[in-house]
Amino acid sequence: MTRLPVARPRMPAAEVLLPYLQRIDAQRCYTNFGPLVAELEARLADRLGLDPTCVATVSNATAGLSLALRSVAGERRGVCLIPSWTFVATAHAAAAAGLAPFLVDVDEANWAMTPAIALDAVARIDGPVAAIMPVAPFGAPLDIAGWDRFTALTGIPVVIDAAAGHDGLRAGDTPCVVSLHATKILGAGEGGYVACRRPELAIEIRKRSNFGFYGARDAEVAACNAKMSEYHAAVGLASMDAYAADIGGFRAVATGYRDRLAGRTDIGWQPGYGTEWCGSTCVARFAGEDRDRIAARLDAAGIDSRAWWGGGVHHQTAFAELPRLPLPVTERLARETIGLPCFVDMAEEEVARVCDTLNSMARVPLRRAA
Repeated sequence: MTRLPVARPRMPAAEVLLPYLQRIDAQRCYTNFGPLVAELEARLADRLGLDPTCVATVSNATAGLSLALRSVAGERRGVCLIPSWTFVATAHAAAAAGLAPFLVDVDEANWAMTPAIALDAVARIDGPVAAIMPVAPFGAPLDIAGWDRFTALTGIPVVIDAAAGHDGLRAGDTPCVVSLHATKILGAGEGGYVACRRPELAIEIRKRSNFGFYGARDAEVAACNAKMSEYHAAVGLASMDAYAADIGGFRAVATGYRDRLAGRTDIGWQPGYGTEWCGSTCVARFAGEDRDRIAARLDAAGIDSRAWWGGGVHHQTAFAELPRLPLPVTERLARETIGLPCFVDMAEEEVARVCDTLNSMARVPLRRAA
């Protein structure tokens, strides 16, 4: 039987890209905030109900996170609170922004750092907290209004790592950074964007992505080169053209998993997954289970799986010595969650194959249908 991969990204086909590439050829503008980048920003902004000046594209989301942190933190120095339950890019971005990552735990119900967790951590940490970077886990939307209130209450700036969060994204005053990597639900091959209701922040990020230049060749701020090229914008625009069909494919996969595993009392999903939002990964939680046992059984059946975030940032060699508060929820999630195969054109019978394998190894009785 053919081995089933955990992911199989699909970018727009060459013939779909051709009209956009021909526009690049005709205009002979290849980067430096060209017309396709402007069009992509406008379409992303329209989806969020924002003015186009409120969205800034970047070369990748990790750079976008660093630039957003530098923009909101200014001259502040100190630690940046991040959840340990995240992809390691979150920690890299905080360090690249000149801040010291400090690891905190997440909420049991939604797998994310909450404003309440952040407030508690701020009270327990010696020294200044320069910024906070919550993570939208696997694309789940966060309480943007709650984080807006947090900053208004504490004065501590917040940047949300919503790398996988395009589908469920909502705009607030707090900047959200989204990835357009090829593995994401909306892909440009590489790239990302920052969105919020504050146009002045988007301008600051554009400066910092363009050597500090904005409207003149004067480097106004310390910066780097993190602009999106016209070629990546072309792929992003073609992906937006196909988004309605693609998100339908991902939702069908999510619905298939939820329906076929509905009888399992030990399997849980993130709140709203497949019904209110969707991502390009499918992460299931097996209560009281060991993900390694599940992965081994899936592997024996020719099915790939992935511990997408490993054991958390504190288990990564580069960040093993970071200061942190206790991480009991992170440790449980690391033991009990596993990424199942998920891709836009995954067939119904492929979802059934995964579910049949999981059901064959169930340690708890299935619920009887009413």
